[in-house]
Amino acid sequence: MTSSLNGSQRLSKLAPGLSVAALTTIFMFSYPAQAELIINNSIDDGGQVQMVISEASQDGLPPAQLGIQPSVVDEMVSLTQRKNLAKLNQSFTLYNYGTKPKVIKLSLIDVDEAGKPIEPSESTLKPWTLINPTQFTIAPGGYQTVRMSIRLPTGFVEGKRHSILSIEQQIDHAVTYNTDGRGATLEIGSRYGLPITIDVQ
Repeated sequence: MTSSLNGSQRLSKLAPGLSVAALTTIFMFSYPAQAELIINNSIDDGGQVQMVISEASQDGLPPAQLGIQPSVVDEMVSLTQRKNLAKLNQSFTLYNYGTKPKVIKLSLIDVDEAGKPIEPSESTLKPWTLINPTQFTIAPGGYQTVRMSIRLPTGFVEGKRHSILSIEQQIDHAVTYNTDGRGATLEIGSRYGLPITIDVQ
C-alpha cells in the first residue's frame, strides 16, 4: 500500500478475505486526526481479486477524536533553591470525542534537543518519572485524568531535559467486514507525542 490515498488504489493478486491491519506511528507535537477507510474487493478483467480504497471516503480529514490538555509541558525548576518544585507534578486530561471506546497506552520516551529518542540514564527524565495510570479505556464522550510525577534527586545534572509522552491508541480489531463479505472497514490507530521539557537549574 502506498502512502498516498489520492484517487483509487488497487493492490492486485490479493486473496479474498485477506485480513489487513494498520497502525500509523506519528510523533508530532500537534494531534493527527484518526480516520476509517472503506475497503472493497473487486475482480478485474483478468479475474484477479483486487482491494480498492476509493477517495470517496477521504474527502478531507475527520475531526480529531482524542483531545489532550495541556498539549505541552515546559517548566523551569531549581533543585538547589527549591524553586518551582511543584511543577514537577503534572496532570493531563485525555478526552474521547469519538463514538467508540478508546484503549490508550502511555509511555515516556527520553529525547535529545532535536526530538530524537535516546537511551534513558541517570541524567534523563524517564528513570525518575512515575505515570499513573499507563493503560486505560476512555468511554465515548468520556475522559481520563493522568498524573505524572518527576522525582529528581539532589545533585541532578543541571540543564534542559526533553522527553515525549507517547499516547498510543490500541486497536484490537482493526478490520470489520460487511455482511456480504465484499467490503471491510479498516480502523487506523495513532500515536500522539506530547513534548515535555524540564529546565533544571
